[in-house]
Amino acid sequence: MAETFECRRELIVDRSADHMWEWLSNPRNAMTANQFHMSAECDDAVARNPKAGIDIPILHKIMGREFYRIAKITRFQDFEISWGERLPDGSTYEDAFPHSEGWKIESLGPNQCRLRNHLRGAFMLPIGKLIGRQAWDASMPTILDNDLQDVAFGAGAIAEKRVVEMPNDGAALLRLVNAREIDGIAVRELLNAPPPLLKNA
Repeated sequence: MAETFECRRELIVDRSADHMWEWLSNPRNAMTANQFHMSAECDDAVARNPKAGIDIPILHKIMGREFYRIAKITRFQDFEISWGERLPDGSTYEDAFPHSEGWKIESLGPNQCRLRNHLRGAFMLPIGKLIGRQAWDASMPTILDNDLQDVAFGAGAIAEKRVVEMPNDGAALLRLVNAREIDGIAVRELLNAPPPLLKNA
C-alpha cells in the first residue's frame, strides 16, 4: 500500500484578501499556478462562477511528457478553493500520482493577507512506494513555494518572482519515483512487484 503524504506552505503578501481572491477564485488562475500545469480548460461561465463538483481538464507537462488530468473542484467558498485530480476515464496506464491540492487566503488587515497552499498525494509506482517519503520531503516544499510565488506575481502582489531552487536530490528523486523502466526492463519486473490496477480494468 502506498503511503499518503501532505505538504503545506504559506506566504504573506501586502495586498488585501479581497484583491488576492479576485484573481485566485478563477480556476484558470488557481489551477495553473503550478510549474507542471500548462492550462486549465473551462469555459468563461465556469471561470466566472466555479462551484464544487465541476470537472476541469488540466494539461500537464512533466519531464517532457504532456497529458491530461481531470480536476474535480471539492471546495469553493470565500477565500478557499480545493480540488482532486484523477486520470481521464478510459486511460490505459496507471495513475502514478493521485493527489489533491488547494488554496486558502487569510486576511491580516486591510492591505495584507496570508496565502496558504497544500498538497496531498501518494506515489503509486513501485520505486515511488520505496522512496516516496524521501522524494516528497526533498521536492514538494520547493514546488509549493514556487506556486506561492506564481500566485503572488499573477495577482500583482509582488513585482517579480523569487525562484526557489529545488535541491539536486529532489529533482533526481522525482524522476526516480516516476520510473517505469530501467535499462529497458520494466521496474515491476525488476522489483517483482504486482501488476498495476488500472481504473477501467
